[in-house]
Amino acid sequence: MIKQKNRIRSFALLLAGFWTIAIAISFAWLYHHEKNSVVEVARAEARASFGKDTLFRRWGNWHGGVYVAVTEATLPNPYLAHIPERDITTPSGKRLTLINPAYMMRQVFELADGRGDMIRGHITSLKPLRPENTPDAWEANALRQFENGVQEVSEVQKVGDHEHLRLMRPFMAEEGCLKCHGGQGYKVGDVRGGVSVSVSLENKEGYAKSAVGFGLLSYGMLWLFGMGLILAGAGILSRNLSILEQSEERYRTVADYTADWEYWQGLDGSFKYISPSCKEISDYSHDEFHDDPGLIERIVHPDDQAALDDHAHAAKKGESHSLDFRIVRRDGEVRWISHVCQKVYTSDGAENGIRASNRDITDRKKAEAAVKEQALLLENEVRERMVREVELEAKNAELERFTYTVSHDLKSPLITIKGFAGAVLKDIEAGKLSRLDSDVKRIMGAADKMAALLSDLLELSRIGRIMNPPSKIDLNLLAQEVLGQLSGPISQGGVEVVLQPGLPEVWGDAPRIAEVLQNLVENAVKYMGEQLQPLVEIGVREGEGEQVFWVRDNGMGIAEQYRETVFGLFNKLDPHSEGTGIGLALARRIVEFHDGRLWVESEGPGLGSTFCFTLGNKRPDAGDTAIKGGTT
Repeated sequence: MIKQKNRIRSFALLLAGFWTIAIAISFAWLYHHEKNSVVEVARAEARASFGKDTLFRRWGNWHGGVYVAVTEATLPNPYLAHIPERDITTPSGKRLTLINPAYMMRQVFELADGRGDMIRGHITSLKPLRPENTPDAWEANALRQFENGVQEVSEVQKVGDHEHLRLMRPFMAEEGCLKCHGGQGYKVGDVRGGVSVSVSLENKEGYAKSAVGFGLLSYGMLWLFGMGLILAGAGILSRNLSILEQSEERYRTVADYTADWEYWQGLDGSFKYISPSCKEISDYSHDEFHDDPGLIERIVHPDDQAALDDHAHAAKKGESHSLDFRIVRRDGEVRWISHVCQKVYTSDGAENGIRASNRDITDRKKAEAAVKEQALLLENEVRERMVREVELEAKNAELERFTYTVSHDLKSPLITIKGFAGAVLKDIEAGKLSRLDSDVKRIMGAADKMAALLSDLLELSRIGRIMNPPSKIDLNLLAQEVLGQLSGPISQGGVEVVLQPGLPEVWGDAPRIAEVLQNLVENAVKYMGEQLQPLVEIGVREGEGEQVFWVRDNGMGIAEQYRETVFGLFNKLDPHSEGTGIGLALARRIVEFHDGRLWVESEGPGLGSTFCFTLGNKRPDAGDTAIKGGTT
């Protein structure tokens, strides 16, 4: 603002200087004009006098001269002595003498010389007859110019104490002039000499000085008036600038010290104002944005550029809303900005650009992300707890059922063993050895049943704890190996097994997947019912983004209400059938451990069943062992 005041002061001084120079030039022109006017008036008077003298001389020549009385002042002209009747006497005795025009003009000039206010003249020649007609230096120079064709010579010279305008014109020889000068060789029309006229400038300069004095007073007053206007204007501008400075100081105090990045962008895209806080937020100074308006678009994160372009188009239509986007600082740091802008207008309603505000919300975004992450973690933890609770409840229920089943299933063979062991002792005491063989076999059967149950329980407990590393498995070879192991039961049941060719390779624990296939095939063979042509098929189909493996039979089928129950621990549809009721539960756990699913599809009792499963196809972290056979 100090710079602006200095500019006003400098402009006022410059304007005052121009005004002074203009007044001085105008006054100088007036002074010069008045001086020239004096000279021109004097020159006009001199020319008028010369014209009058010329007419007077011609009048005299026209009459051949005039006779005047002879006096002491007018003696006979000795240069006319050769003219007859130069001197005559009137009948009354009065003596008269002839005077020519030159004589008459000389006497007129002599009379004027006696009057200080009269125009004075002088007849002169480079070859004067009278010594009094000898030219001075100025007249001699003018006479020489006349011989070269110049018609008039004039100049202001100081004569005595005052300046005079001297004007001289040539004096041409006429017929009457030859009376005196014919002997000098002049002819009519020759430059015989000249008449110089001297006009005093004393009185005329007085008038000019009065006019110049009045002009000086007028121009002085005009100069003072102009200087007053300049000073008043400078004072008004300074006061307005001070008011503007105070207003701008209040504005800048609010705008420059805000933490937000404020700016005003004109219609041409240039910045009319940028708050200093842009440096803190973007690491670029406001001078850099002023010099390069396109910088503000280049620092926008590429992923947010399209959204900002849409926002800018909406703002140009007069729509105003906020937008959160990212910028990339000079040092490469990414920061979040909350941006809002709107169109601004002048007092007369004309559009005047865009007013925008940018707020750094990086910390808020980080806090929101942290809260969101904590909420997500909490949600996951709650979900996991709920899942664990459900699993725990399921495990507790399974454990309760397991405990009950184990106690029941183990108690049954134990009772059998205890009962027949007692019978064996009694038979031995009674000497009835014939029944001993069948009793011992019953005891051994009960022991085998207990061993099978304990083996299945042990196998079930190992799922998830003891697993082989995943490897690539050729399901064709694995299925053939499983079918080879089950060839005995398959043959005894008269079951036809069809293996779909081209089963894919999968990743997984080969021995465990072999157990799945074995349990599913055994289950299918075991529950054929009264089927006359028992059939078991093994194959694969495409599901929704996954491969579904299946084992299909045409046996007893499963009612809808039992399709999930069959996978429960110790659950058997036929309580009198062989087996422990653990096989399908074991198969499901193995499949789930492979991130897969196991379910059963059946159209109802007597219509067969299809057991389906998927595998997550886990790949090992290292190694790529292909299983050519079933297990390793």
